[in-house]
Amino acid sequence: MDNHQQKISHLKALYHLAAADGVLSKVEGIYIKNVAERLGVNLEELINFDPKNEPTLELPDREYKIYALFHRLAIIIMIDNTVDERERHYCFTLGIKMGLHPNAVGEIIDHIMAKGSMNVTPAEVMNIFRKYLS
Repeated sequence: MDNHQQKISHLKALYHLAAADGVLSKVEGIYIKNVAERLGVNLEELINFDPKNEPTLELPDREYKIYALFHRLAIIIMIDNTVDERERHYCFTLGIKMGLHPNAVGEIIDHIMAKGSMNVTPAEVMNIFRKYLS
């Protein structure tokens, strides 16, 4: 990601998505914490995230970077081995708001649900997005 605000925006979107079913599971919290650490965001900044206030999306200027962000978002809907329809719907909505092709977004979510969060590679996600590039 290009700047700190984009990182915070992404982490808030992850948090909001994970909490869309009304529960932030331990594994979802650990995943968000690990993403924050990987992005170099101080964990203190995560304390005041509010699941009721939808985050403003601050996106990178390169489409391939947005694909990686969406991949992380899609992972979190299955990371606790359950899929709540509210999380699935919100993930789809976020993908559309990110300017991604609706068919690609749906196919990626279905693919992750079928294979499991940690079994889908970035290359598989990119191949799905490539199918829908016009």
